Amino acid sequence: MRFSMLALAGAFVLAGTAAYAADPMADTYSNTVVTKNAKTGASGMLLFNADGTYMTKATAADGKPVAIPGKWTTKDSGGTLCLQSAAPQAPETCSPLSIHPIGEHWTVTNSAGDSFDVVLTAGR
Repeated sequence: MRFSMLALAGAFVLAGTAAYAADPMADTYSNTVVTKNAKTGASGMLLFNADGTYMTKATAADGKPVAIPGKWTTKDSGGTLCLQSAAPQAPETCSPLSIHPIGEHWTVTNSAGDSFDVVLTAGR
């Protein structure tokens, strides 16, 4: 089954705090990354965990909720985040890390060429 929501796995956010130097993902572990595909309008949530896993939550074309697990890694000394969804035939996508406070909106484009409006929201 193919979900257009899988592309949102390439969107990434990072809240700016001192934690960035030690762990560039630290601020995402207890918060929610909300994304909206700039082209299709499809939205979803990314929930990152300290163990290198994440969960994408979205709504499928049939209106049913989907949750797709995956694994994340950083590259370029923490300058790039790469996501590998567990969905069948999903390619790895990478995005530049950017520092933003909770509540700020911005746009990011992943290695697949998909652009997303992104916001980090407090809590899960």
